[in-house]
Amino acid sequence: ERGVIRGFTIEIDPKALGYQLQAIVRVKPLPGMLHVVQKLIEDTAEFCECDKVTGDDCFVVRLHVRSIDQLDHILDRIADKAQTSTAIVKSQPIKRRPPGIGQRKETPGRVS
Repeated sequence: ERGVIRGFTIEIDPKALGYQLQAIVRVKPLPGMLHVVQKLIEDTAEFCECDKVTGDDCFVVRLHVRSIDQLDHILDRIADKAQTSTAIVKSQPIKRRPPGIGQRKETPGRVS
């Protein structure tokens, strides 16, 4: 009734489907390519998240791939339309979670 819960979902383990690598890519489209790059990201199944952001880059995306070769192939399709900066995810100490959920550390002198 208050609109706090938007829905229920399942969580799939990408590794169980053969996606061994996860990468985060900052994407800065070349002039006039913003909508083309956004459409390419939307149409590529390996991209599992995309945030349109402020700052030097326009998008920060997360994708799952089976190999470095697959990552290269996907990024090559963007190369003539945008600059990219890629980081391979080594681990994820905090999985996606709602804000305010989880253990909170008390800050001295601060009332929670």
